[in-house]
Amino acid sequence: MPALRTNILANYAGQIWMALMSVAFVPLYVRALGMEAFGLVGLMLSLQSISLLLDLGMGNVLNRELARRSHNANTFHTASNLVRTLEWLVWPAAATIAVTIWLASGPLAHHWLRPQNLTPAETAHAIIVMGLAVALQWPSSFYSNGLSGLERQPVLNLINAGFATLRGVGVLPVLYWISPTISAFMWWYAAMGACQSLTSAFVLWRLMPTSKSRAQFQMEELRNVGRFAGGLIVITALSVALTQLDRIVLSTMRPLIELGYFTLALSVAAGLGRMIQPMFNALYPRYSRLVATSNYKALTELYHLSNQYLAVVIAAVSTMLIVFSKDVIYLWTGDAAMATKVATPLSILVAGTALNGMMNLPYALQLAHGWTRLTVGINLTALILGIPFCIWAVGHHGIVGAACLLLAINLGLVVIGIPLMHRRLMRGEMLRWYLRDTMPPIAVAATGALCAGWLIPTLSRNLASFFLLALASATTLLITILAAPMAREHIKQQLMHSIWPRKCN
Repeated sequence: MPALRTNILANYAGQIWMALMSVAFVPLYVRALGMEAFGLVGLMLSLQSISLLLDLGMGNVLNRELARRSHNANTFHTASNLVRTLEWLVWPAAATIAVTIWLASGPLAHHWLRPQNLTPAETAHAIIVMGLAVALQWPSSFYSNGLSGLERQPVLNLINAGFATLRGVGVLPVLYWISPTISAFMWWYAAMGACQSLTSAFVLWRLMPTSKSRAQFQMEELRNVGRFAGGLIVITALSVALTQLDRIVLSTMRPLIELGYFTLALSVAAGLGRMIQPMFNALYPRYSRLVATSNYKALTELYHLSNQYLAVVIAAVSTMLIVFSKDVIYLWTGDAAMATKVATPLSILVAGTALNGMMNLPYALQLAHGWTRLTVGINLTALILGIPFCIWAVGHHGIVGAACLLLAINLGLVVIGIPLMHRRLMRGEMLRWYLRDTMPPIAVAATGALCAGWLIPTLSRNLASFFLLALASATTLLITILAAPMAREHIKQQLMHSIWPRKCN
C-alpha cells in the first residue's frame, strides 16, 4: 500500500505543521488582543463549526463519490459533473453564511456575549468581519474533500499547511505593527480564507479525471446522492450542536473571559484532533473503494491495522497531555496562574477528544457503506441528554463542567456505539477491536505516562524541561507501539524491507 502510506504520512506532516501554527502563536495573540478579545476567536471557531450545517453533506459526498468513480472506467467521466453540480450550492451557501452572521452581529454583541473591556459596537464590528472570514474560508473544505477523495493528500496538505502558516505567522505583523485589534485579526483571516478557497478550487479542477464533455450542472447528480447526503446533513447538524453546546452554554451563563480560558484549553485539545484527522482523511476514500469493489477481506485487515495505528497515536499523545497538562500550558504560555486554571479542563477535554478519535475509523467504515442512521440515532440521544447535563455542569463547575460534556458523550459512543455498529458491519470483529486494537495501547500508554509523571519533577520553563518532556513522550510512544501486535509487525516488515529490500522481495 505505498500510495496509502504516502497519503497518511503526508496527512500527518501537514496536520502536525498546522497544529503547530494553530497553537504556537496563541500566547502572542492573547498578549496583543487580551483574553476577552481572544474569546471572540473562540466564537469564530464555533461559527466555523456551525457553518458546517450549510455544507448539506456535500463535502463527504464528494469525497466518497470521487473515491468510487475516479478508479472506475465506467464512471470516472461523470466526476466533473458532480463537482460542478455541487459547486452551484457551495458558493451561494458561503454568501448565506456571511449575511447571516452580519444580521446576527448586533444581537450577539448586545444581548448574548458579556464583554467588559470591548464596547458592544467594537464587538459587533468584529463579528461582522468574523462572518466574512468564516464564509470566505468555508468553500476550501469542500475542495479539500475532493482532493482527499482523489487520494491527492500530498498536494492537499501542501495547500493547507501553506495557508495555515500565512494565517498564523502573517497576522503577527498586522497585530504588532499595524493594529492590535480583533477586527484587524479577523480581516487578515478573511483575506487568507479567500485565497485558500480559490487555490483549492483551482488545484482540484487541474487534477480531476479528464472528460470529453464540458462539466455542467446536472440535477440527476443531486438525486443520485440525495439520500446519503440527507443522512450526512442530520449527522452534521447533530454533531455541530453537540460540539458547540459547551461553548454556547458557557458564553451564555459565564463571563466572556471564561470562554477565553476554555478556548485556550480547546486549542491544545484540538492539537490531538489534528493527530487523528490524517488517518480518517487517508482511509475513508480507501474504505469506500474497497466497499465499492466488495473486497471485504482486504477491508477487514486494513480496518484492524489502521485502528491499531490510530490507537497508538491517540493513546501515546493523550495520556502524556493528561498527565502533564499543567506543565504543557506553563511551558507554552509562561503564565503559571493561567496554567493552574486551564490544566483540569484541558485534561478532561483531551480524554474526551481521545475517545472521540477512537470512533473516527469505525465512523469512516459506516460512511463507506453509506450507512448514516446509527450515528444519527446516537448523536440525537446524546444531544437530548447533553443539554440539561451541560447547563447543570456549567452552572455548578464553570469551564470544568463544560469540559465534562465532551468526555461523557464520547465515553457513551465508545461503550454503546461500537457494539451497535458491529451488529451490522464486520460482524464478529467487535472483541478484536476492543481487546487487540484499542485497549492494549491505551493501558500501556497510560502506564508509561503515569510513570513519567512520577519520575519527572516539576518542570521549569527552560530547554532541559522541553527535552525531558520530549524524551518521555518518545518513550511512551515506543512502548505503546509494542502493545499493538499488527502495527508492531507491520513496522517490523517495513524496517526489514528498507534494510534488506532484496531479501524481503
